[in-house]
Amino acid sequence: MIKINLLPPELQRAASLPKLVFYTLTASVTAVMLVGIASLWVWIDKGNLETAVQDRETEVSRLEAQAEQLDRINKDIDYYRERESAIIQIKTRRILWGKKLDQLARLTPEDIWIDRLLMETLDPGEYRWEAGKEQTGGKLVLTCWTESLDPASFTELRSRLSDDSRLFSGLLDTSALPDHFFGDFLGFSPHQWSRLEGSAEEPARLESTIQLDLKPLHDPPRVVKPANAQVAAAGKESK
Repeated sequence: MIKINLLPPELQRAASLPKLVFYTLTASVTAVMLVGIASLWVWIDKGNLETAVQDRETEVSRLEAQAEQLDRINKDIDYYRERESAIIQIKTRRILWGKKLDQLARLTPEDIWIDRLLMETLDPGEYRWEAGKEQTGGKLVLTCWTESLDPASFTELRSRLSDDSRLFSGLLDTSALPDHFFGDFLGFSPHQWSRLEGSAEEPARLESTIQLDLKPLHDPPRVVKPANAQVAAAGKESK
């Protein structure tokens, strides 16, 4: 069926105006609702993100505290390892002087008398470690004499103190063995002696002072290269 609007054009426009207003209001309300929903979603999502950021910051703070605690524990471990190493070195390098005296008494020829014995060891702060010079750990000084008037007795004493007469001495280095008297020493002072004239109470005799230099009882300081030098060396190697 055909519908014909018989109203004048002015009334036709007036009649269509409410529909236009309704559609406009509906579209506006819809747009406002969409914007509101989007704003609400953004606000909620922002809150979730801020909460997540706070949780991450709390986690980072907790991990940093654990890392600092772990660093302190590692430093303590390194400190006690150094102490353990120092104790082991002292234990392995200490000289049992009671045993040394027993060995000295056994090795000294019967015609030689030890009149004085002086032992000096250096403290760690007294070590110099100068280039080109042999560092000692101290010294043992023996003042001895003999009535034989033959300096060969002193030569025999030196030989006995430095040599090892055991069967396997020719097969391996016995200088580092704990029961080898000379194992803790570097060497002797030059061989020298003097003649002491006798008197009515004492006969003439030869006297000699023998000095034995101790091996160092501490390690030389470790030289740590600067970081810049290490980087420069690495750069040269890469080229």
